[in-house]
Amino acid sequence: MARAIRSLAFVVLCLASLELAARLFWRSHGVPFAHPERVLQAYYPGLAKIDQRNPKWVAARAHVLLLGGSTLHPRWGTVQEELREQLAFAGYRDVRLFNLAGPGLTSRDSRLVYEAIGHEHFDLVLVYDGINEARANNVPPDLFRDDYGHYGWYEIVNALSRHQGRARLALPYTLEYLGLRVRQLVLASHYVSRNGPRADWLRYGDTVRSAAPFEANLRAILARAASRGEHVLLMTFATWVPKDYSFERFKAGQLGYGLHDTPLELWGYPDDVQRAVAAHNAVVRAVADGNRGVGFVDQARLLAGDPRWFNDPCHLSLRGAHRFVRNLLPVVLPTLRDRHGDAASFDGR
Repeated sequence: MARAIRSLAFVVLCLASLELAARLFWRSHGVPFAHPERVLQAYYPGLAKIDQRNPKWVAARAHVLLLGGSTLHPRWGTVQEELREQLAFAGYRDVRLFNLAGPGLTSRDSRLVYEAIGHEHFDLVLVYDGINEARANNVPPDLFRDDYGHYGWYEIVNALSRHQGRARLALPYTLEYLGLRVRQLVLASHYVSRNGPRADWLRYGDTVRSAAPFEANLRAILARAASRGEHVLLMTFATWVPKDYSFERFKAGQLGYGLHDTPLELWGYPDDVQRAVAAHNAVVRAVADGNRGVGFVDQARLLAGDPRWFNDPCHLSLRGAHRFVRNLLPVVLPTLRDRHGDAASFDGR
């Protein structure tokens, strides 16, 4: 009997040590040691800033969430600060913006991070996706997955998302994570690189397989917003590509863009990328049209045809960011008025 107890104690000690090691591993990646259920903070660190216990959350009168790719991220443009400033000039100064957009993120990421948010409430959720998933099409059709699991990144975040908000222990999902990493090392040739399209797979990008997953992700965001009583604003994705576009002319700074930051080839062959963005924009229009109460701004139309708005095919110049936000205000301001009253009462509390 004593021997069995010692054996059991040894097993428990080993498991406890492994759990401790797992929590320390994820702690080094941004997951709170005492909260293994917040595992997606390792991949979406902006989630850590959304917390009702944060005094800044309680102090703000209204909360706006931004979801999307690098176009909304402060590293790649001034949309966030333009929105803050233009809301202030309109009298809505007590608004806190939470920006979960990031370089390379797609509608799948927007869906996952929005589903990862707990009880914190937003008055408005802005969704701006459409170009990054064009790269998802650069894969043989038999490897394409609707959850974008043909990227190593998405295979992992899809798996970890099942534990977000539920896990009591870190060890089970850590073992799952390690298994996926080993799989990706062994079968590296089966995955799309997240840093750029594979040259040998570019020819597959002429078929837009991403439109259906894109729509599913938008609809999932809208369904969750409805259950949370939050208002969503969908936008088409604006690009500008001159007819004489070429990689050589882009690198030489000859295309009318401002900074010439990122060439279209980052996402695939230029014609394929534009075809994918157009298909995604058609989805946005159809989803917005079919969902009463959902806000909609056709940025693709409103920013069309003018290189002054762009630093490259999709990232906005200072002037472009200003116009982008001006396009939002006719939808954003009525939403804030409906929820908090006019600007005078809002500002004066």
